[in-house]
Amino acid sequence: MSKFTNKEQKNKENSGNIYDRIFRENAQTIFIPLVQAQLNIDITRYEPLAFKMARTREREVDFLYKIFDKKGKESILHLEFQTRNDREMLARIQEYHGLIYRKYKLPIRHIVIYLGKPKSTMKNKLKPSLIFTGFDIINITEIDPNKLISTQVPEMIILALLGNIKKDRVDKVLNDIVEKLKSLIDSEDLIAKYMNQLLILARIRNFQLFVEQKLNDMPISYDVEKDSLYLRGVEKGVNIGREQGKEEGREEAIANSVWKLFKAGQSINFIAETLELSALQVKKYIKIWEEKS
Repeated sequence: MSKFTNKEQKNKENSGNIYDRIFRENAQTIFIPLVQAQLNIDITRYEPLAFKMARTREREVDFLYKIFDKKGKESILHLEFQTRNDREMLARIQEYHGLIYRKYKLPIRHIVIYLGKPKSTMKNKLKPSLIFTGFDIINITEIDPNKLISTQVPEMIILALLGNIKKDRVDKVLNDIVEKLKSLIDSEDLIAKYMNQLLILARIRNFQLFVEQKLNDMPISYDVEKDSLYLRGVEKGVNIGREQGKEEGREEAIANSVWKLFKAGQSINFIAETLELSALQVKKYIKIWEEKS
């Protein structure tokens, strides 16, 4: 149940808007000097920035400035005004930080100017373990494929195809992958599943011809139309439509590709991602074909 009546909520929002107008009018002449004096920040020049977040965000930042120090070094100053304690303020500022940095790629100083009567109880510092300082990288292309093949996990073994392989060693690595899979798996269906995944991974390194040849040499039942690289022919149809330069031809080629993939058992999300369409577009093309059938 809401804490406020509709009238109280409306009054509260109107008050907030009044505060916002006052702060907006006075921010540059009052609050910038206040920040300089209270926090000893070197600001010789500043420029207001218009920063808009995605519409799905509930809030906007209050004020954002690009500031310059005596040496001409640029950074971002972010001001937020609070008239009450907000338990989520630290999390909000952390979210803002990522969004602002993504756009401007500059150091950011966040300052909350608290105007409420009760003492501020808002946490304003993250624990060291919660501070984002970067990320680690696992570069698959630098890993010896033999290390991956030596594991007992099929999903790890097939990653060996993306390891540190020269083109003249692809056949050898692929043979080792298949032999290891066979030694671990008795099911023909599972072998086919992992070969299908190998075909998908092969696209990343342009090794698909090697994998397809290996498939042709293997005595397993494999339905190519259920293979994701059945997309090669499908994509070719899409490209032909695009090259024709006619919307009609392009639409028909894409519709055909969508229908072929759908009939082959591919999911709507998979088709959308592969053909660079939205899920709604995929559904539209499927519906068109169903009505034709």
